[in-house]
Amino acid sequence: MQRRDFLIASLRAGAAFGAANAWPAFALSPEGRAFDAAIAAQPWLKPFKGVTDQDLRCDALTLSGRWPADFRGRFYRNGPALYERDGQRYHHWFAGDGMVQQFSFGGGARPAVRHLGRLVRTPKLAAEQQAGKFLYSAYGTKIESDAPTQGTDSFNVANTNAIEHAGRVLAMWEGGSAFAMRPDDLATLGPVTWQEGLAQMPFSAHPKLDAHGHLWNFGSAGRNLVVWHIDPAGRLVDAQIGETPYPGGMAHDAAITERYIVLPLPPIKLHFGEDAASGQAFTYEANEPLRILVMRKDDIAQRRVFELPSQMVFHVGNAHERADGSIALSFVGSPTPEFVMNTASSLLAGHPGSFGGSSTQLAVLDMRSGRVRVESMNDIVEFPRVHPLRNGLDTRWLLTAATWAGSAAKPLWFHGLQLRDLRTGRAQRYDYGPQTVVEEHILVPKPGAQGELDAWLLGTTYDVKRGVTRVNLLDARHLADGPIAQATLPYGLPYGFHGNFTAA
Repeated sequence: MQRRDFLIASLRAGAAFGAANAWPAFALSPEGRAFDAAIAAQPWLKPFKGVTDQDLRCDALTLSGRWPADFRGRFYRNGPALYERDGQRYHHWFAGDGMVQQFSFGGGARPAVRHLGRLVRTPKLAAEQQAGKFLYSAYGTKIESDAPTQGTDSFNVANTNAIEHAGRVLAMWEGGSAFAMRPDDLATLGPVTWQEGLAQMPFSAHPKLDAHGHLWNFGSAGRNLVVWHIDPAGRLVDAQIGETPYPGGMAHDAAITERYIVLPLPPIKLHFGEDAASGQAFTYEANEPLRILVMRKDDIAQRRVFELPSQMVFHVGNAHERADGSIALSFVGSPTPEFVMNTASSLLAGHPGSFGGSSTQLAVLDMRSGRVRVESMNDIVEFPRVHPLRNGLDTRWLLTAATWAGSAAKPLWFHGLQLRDLRTGRAQRYDYGPQTVVEEHILVPKPGAQGELDAWLLGTTYDVKRGVTRVNLLDARHLADGPIAQATLPYGLPYGFHGNFTAA
C-alpha cells in the first residue's frame, strides 16, 4: 500500500465521521443537571464534571514532606477535560477535549512547584468555541450539526497522552495528528506533519521512547497500519505502511523490543458516529482471539501474529527479546470490554457501573513456532509503567495503579500503587486510603542512577474529601512507606489518562 492510499483512507474515514453529525443529537441540559445532582451523593465523581474554556494556573502549590534538591523538571499529564458546552454533555469519558497539565519542579534548597493546565487548541476546539456549541460527534456521542470536516483532525481532541520530545510537547489522540505545544507556556503550535504528504495520518497516543531518544509509534485506520520512527531531533526516519490482521479493530498501545514492534489487537471495534447510549458504538467479537501482531522495526512486512484467549487490552507494560529468540511481553488484560463499552459512559452520567477488573498478564511469544503461553497474576490493576530507560529491554519491575480486597476504598476505582517483581511474582503495595482516587504514576530515574529501583515514583491523586488534586513523590525502593513529598493544588483537575516527565 502506498502512503497516498493510506491518507485517502484516513480522510474518507474523517468524511464518514463528519456525515454522522447529521444524526439526531442527544438531549441537552437535563443530563448536566442529573450529573451535578449525582456528585452530591458520590463526590469522587466531581472530576468528571470537567472544565470550561479557561486555563488553569497555580504558581505555588502547597508543599509538604521533603522534596529532593535534585528533583527538577516538567511532569505532563493529558486527559479529557471539557465535557459540556451550551447545555450539551458528552456521553463517554473518552470524548472530552484534551487538556495538558504541566507541573514544573524547581528543585534546589527552596523547592517550588507550579501548575499550568491548557486545553489543546485543536481545529475542533476553535470551531466550537466560536460557535458556542458542540459541532462534531465524539467518542460514543452523536452531535447534530452540518459543520464541514476536512479529515480526521477536524474532530481530533488530542486528549490521551503528552510527551516532551525534541523541544516540543506532543499531545496525542488515537486517530489523527499529534498536536505540538510549547513547553514554556503550553501554547498550541498546531498539528504535526512529519513529512510533506503525510498530513493527518494517525499518530497514536502511546509512542515509546527508547534509551537513545528515538520515538516509535503506530497508527491505524480501517485495515491500514502505519509504523512511525522519529529520531531524537524530532525528524522522521521512516513511516512504513502495511495492513492490520484485524481490520477496524481498536489498537491502543504497543511495546517495542530492540528489533520488533509488538501490537495487541483486542477483538473490539469502535463505530464513530454511533452513540454509546444506543449500544451500537462498539462491537465486541467474543469468539475472536486477542491477536498480538509482532513486526520487525526495519521491515513491518516481516511479521507474525499470535492468538491468545479473547480479552480486552488497553495498555502494555514492556517487551524484550529473550536469549532463545522468544519475546516476553507484559500487559494488562480484562476478560471483557465492560469498561470501555459501558462504564466509561455511565461515569459521565453519574452512575459508576461495573469496573470489570483487569490484571497483569505475562506472555511469552515463540517467534519460531508461533506458540504462546500466558500467565495471569492475581491482581486488579491498570496504567502499567516501567523504568523509562528500560523500554524494549529486560525489565524486572512493573508499576501500576491498583485496588485490592480488604481495603475500605470503593472497589470501582484505584486507591493504591503496586510494584510487581516480574521475576518472582511478589508485589509491594501502598494504599492511599478510601478518600483518595489514584491516577497513573510513572518512574523517574534519579540523576546518575542506573538501577530500576533507583527512581522516584511520581503521580497524581484526587482527594475526595477536600476536592483537590495532589502530586505525589515516592521512593521506588520504599514504596510501602508512601509519599516522601506532596504538592497540593487549591483545586481539583479532571481525571487524566497518561503523561511523562522531562528532567531539567
